[in-house]
Amino acid sequence: MDKSASDIGFQYLRETRYMRDNLRAEPLVHYPRSPLYKTYPPETRRLKLPAVPQTFQADFWRCVHQRRSLRDYTADPITQEQLAALLWASQGITASQQNFAYRAAPSAGALYPVETYVVVHRVEEIPPGVWHFQVPEFSLEMVTPGDFRRSIVLAGLNQQFLGTAAVVFIWTGILGRSLWKYRQRAVRYLFLDAGHVCGNLQLAATALGLGCCPVAAFFDDEVENIVHVKPEEEIAVYLAAVGRLAGKV
Repeated sequence: MDKSASDIGFQYLRETRYMRDNLRAEPLVHYPRSPLYKTYPPETRRLKLPAVPQTFQADFWRCVHQRRSLRDYTADPITQEQLAALLWASQGITASQQNFAYRAAPSAGALYPVETYVVVHRVEEIPPGVWHFQVPEFSLEMVTPGDFRRSIVLAGLNQQFLGTAAVVFIWTGILGRSLWKYRQRAVRYLFLDAGHVCGNLQLAATALGLGCCPVAAFFDDEVENIVHVKPEEEIAVYLAAVGRLAGKV
């Protein structure tokens, strides 16, 4: 590396490289392990999502060919069934084995540090607001009700399509789920995991005839405030807008 190796990003990459002479070295720090699933108080409002039919018909190769980052949405809502399908395709449970649930997108060590929230603007039968995706129950938990279109646009560096979308996915990372095993290299894996999740979302949106656009440019603290998380415990990682496209039914 050149002189820029002193920059914090290069320093992180350098210090988290796997080397044969240190791979099995005793770690200097032992990190506590965070629970696999985030929980909210029992009184939290919950909405059970509809089961995703296994009869959706879509040609995989056509979806890969047609996938684009699309930002031009109509004012029409998406259906609750479509949102359920998007959540299942990106983070839903697809198999269980020996009391462990595997999800649609891969995760380093099957530790699943990525949490999913949805900012609902226009989804049939779901009130606007910020919701948390409860993976094992396949349900949504209300974080904060209300209209968050302006807030998410401002947090997303004034990218207006975040306000015209039907729903905005927010992915956060709970590093405590991975640090205990991978130490500081867990940060690398967190962003890879989020990329896997978003890739699934984009293909699912394409299969459903919806538009989807990932967003990595945002004010971290403002996004974290929207989903009510503390950055020392859970950090904003990635966003994606989804909506109906002009000319689509």
